[in-house]
Amino acid sequence: MFTANANHDVQSLGAKPDGKTDCTNAFLSAWASACASIEPSTIYVPPRRYLFGATSFAGQLCKNPAITLRIGTLVAQSDYNIIRNSVNWIKLERVTRVSVLGGILDGQGTNLWVCKNSSKNCPNGATLC
Repeated sequence: MFTANANHDVQSLGAKPDGKTDCTNAFLSAWASACASIEPSTIYVPPRRYLFGATSFAGQLCKNPAITLRIGTLVAQSDYNIIRNSVNWIKLERVTRVSVLGGILDGQGTNLWVCKNSSKNCPNGATLC
């Protein structure tokens, strides 16, 4: 549900809910705007599928007293090699007073597990923190 303080809608910042277009920059823009605010803020992700790359949300410079992430479905790249060198897919780092509500995190790990169950040289895989 869209709340009164939901002032950072990722679609208005360019996120396309097709599950194919990389929306990482729209999410980072929403995060930067929310962090710059001194008022409690909500980053709203309407219920659909949003392709999302390996990203870290840093909180050490955040001025916001309370950020709420209302997520739809975040989808990782199906080609695990794209985030092969990343330690994490999604990382919340040095954040306080952040709530994540609803949604689905779809790491699309099927191809990685197929690779791991073969005798191929596969990456360790990114983790969600």
